[in-house]
Amino acid sequence: MSAKPLRHYQTTVRCAWGAQTLLGEGPVWDPRSQTLHFVNIKANDLLSFREKGRCRVRSVFGGLSAVFLTDTPRLLCATTRGLVLAEYRGACPRVLTPIEVGRPGNRTNDGKIDPLGRVWIGTMDDTEKALTGALYRVDHDTAVTRVLDGIGVSNGLDWSPDGTVLYYTDSKRRVIWRFPFDMEAGTVGRPEVFATVPKEHGCPDGLTVDAEGFVWSAHWDGWRITRYDPEGTVERVVWLPVPRVTSLCFGGRRLDTLYITSARIGLSTDELLEAPLSGALFSCQPGVVGRPPNYARLNPLMTRPVAGVLS
Repeated sequence: MSAKPLRHYQTTVRCAWGAQTLLGEGPVWDPRSQTLHFVNIKANDLLSFREKGRCRVRSVFGGLSAVFLTDTPRLLCATTRGLVLAEYRGACPRVLTPIEVGRPGNRTNDGKIDPLGRVWIGTMDDTEKALTGALYRVDHDTAVTRVLDGIGVSNGLDWSPDGTVLYYTDSKRRVIWRFPFDMEAGTVGRPEVFATVPKEHGCPDGLTVDAEGFVWSAHWDGWRITRYDPEGTVERVVWLPVPRVTSLCFGGRRLDTLYITSARIGLSTDELLEAPLSGALFSCQPGVVGRPPNYARLNPLMTRPVAGVLS
């Protein structure tokens, strides 16, 4: 039975950081430092935010598309050249392993770490025309496996709290899929449509699953985020003051703050006048909590560069 909408709870969205990112994406919360990390894809910036006003922007390297926490003090990033290991303080990033070869028109996009510490990263045609995207699993020994193919725009993904379901977004098709998932093997079963987003509601983008197993999805060109119950029924909609809502994750000391990224890329002068906060980082208290993040488990072999040091 579908859950009833939480009509009694009023959610106020605030601007946490007016960062004006071109394409803010992929927020991850690090409880060890109480820091939110996210990326500005088209500017190749890695951004870090703390509620007490400490913000940091680092122009790191080309093709940056996602950032991950690891079981070390280092951050792991996805780029068009592959997975890159970056230090928190100033060290040169190193390419650890390529993700995709033979598809020069593609770039990496959104990704996530599963409960066993493996990296999941998607790719997409950079022009968003061809169905050449894919979803890859990177194991602890850096072995890369293509799990799904023929994807339009590979985007947000996350697992159910019990790990038996993978939710996965193809933005080009405006669909969120639900896959039976074998956590030990890292494999998916036959997909079914979890949710289809009407054109007038924008495209589904980034995704996160809360502690109750409900799915939160950001809507590019939709001015909103949506919470779905585990059966795919809309439980609530939270409106944003910007059209291009890109991704979201839970953070804060009690994991009760929802952080939401956005973009300003491609918006006209008139559209930016209508939505001047486009590109900012937003937050709200939705009355539910998220789950602790997963950490990429770095095999010692994984810390040896395979493609040199990035300039």
